[in-house]
Amino acid sequence: MPTVLFINACVRGKDSRTLALAEHLLECIREANSQDMAFHIEEIRLSTENLLPMNYERLIRRNELLAAGQRDDTMFDYANAVAQADMLVIAAPYWDMSFPSTLKIFFEAASVEGITFTYADDGTPIGLCAAEDMYYVTTSGGYIGDCNFGFEYANALCRLYGVQNAHFVSAQGLDLDGADVQAIMEAACSGEILHVG
Repeated sequence: MPTVLFINACVRGKDSRTLALAEHLLECIREANSQDMAFHIEEIRLSTENLLPMNYERLIRRNELLAAGQRDDTMFDYANAVAQADMLVIAAPYWDMSFPSTLKIFFEAASVEGITFTYADDGTPIGLCAAEDMYYVTTSGGYIGDCNFGFEYANALCRLYGVQNAHFVSAQGLDLDGADVQAIMEAACSGEILHVG
């Protein structure tokens, strides 16, 4: 059964507008693929994970495990989940022009040579991930404009991983005076989300 890896970087839980948008996208994915084959959705909720940034000791341990070919060690759980997924859905609110720091730590753990990517003899990166599509879902109080650093970062890493298609789904301007939050959310939900398939 194909797997959608849902990387949930929403900090506010059920009060998160980004999470609401992502859940709508996931429902559209289910509906779009219900006749062909059902998707299994595997969620990694970053707010409940024991995420540790890389330090010297962890870097040494990672290198030793890789040198020993022990790619099934729990240290590589995130990398293996990303590599094996058939689709990636990332939900991250627009914070400080990018995303919450837990997502950066997740990407750091998921970026492992020999699992999510490798290099050709000439140094050209080669992606090792099964997924062809990544959906990046975000909401923002203002407008993102040219400062879309969260999506751009996620897109660059996914290209490294070999993911060919990146989709940006957003609801913006939610906290501006006079904003019709419901209408903005509905418009975001009726856009690219409905063309999943």
